[in-house]
Amino acid sequence: MLVVGSVCGVVGYAFARQSLKGITQPATNPFLKESSDLDRRPRQGADFLNEKDLIAKVRSQTSGANTAKEKKKTAPKSNLEKSKSQSQDKKDKSEPKSLPIKVQSQGMNLEVQSVSREDDTLILNVAFQNTSDRTVQFVYTFLDITDDQGQALFSEIRGLPTEFKPKGENFFGTIKILDVPPETVEKISLSLNDYPDQTVKLDIQNIPVLDE
Repeated sequence: MLVVGSVCGVVGYAFARQSLKGITQPATNPFLKESSDLDRRPRQGADFLNEKDLIAKVRSQTSGANTAKEKKKTAPKSNLEKSKSQSQDKKDKSEPKSLPIKVQSQGMNLEVQSVSREDDTLILNVAFQNTSDRTVQFVYTFLDITDDQGQALFSEIRGLPTEFKPKGENFFGTIKILDVPPETVEKISLSLNDYPDQTVKLDIQNIPVLDE
């Protein structure tokens, strides 16, 4: 029995050794702290960033941010200048002009020389002259006169012809604007087109009518 037991033990040991052939023990214990430290070490072949590429990338991002800031700063300034310009244009259009006032269109001249008042009637002393090479005709029923609120005003024309010859003389007349109570209107505007061509447009805005 001893001999049989010894033979079985030797045979079992040989089979076990044969089955574990090629298996080796780990160089370190996985439960020790040193093993985790080893895992943290950089592996061979790891990729590193190029210093020049990194600097170039940072500079490009920085310059882009600065450009955006500059645009943000300049935009409100340009909008402010535009707003001031529009306000100035509106102010120039709304402010009364000083007399006399003269306009010209296609060689036809109109001048408002003075404004006076008789009770509820405004009287505009005007002068017309045609310096062009063709005859210009007007129909004064098409004369458009409005107050500073945009309301239409009734008028009468005195002393002016309806036809103006080429290279003609100055013609003086009056435009009477009816039913304008004192201190109700500060300025008026008038517009007149020739007939029937509608190529001449005489337009005067913001004629002062109150005494300063």
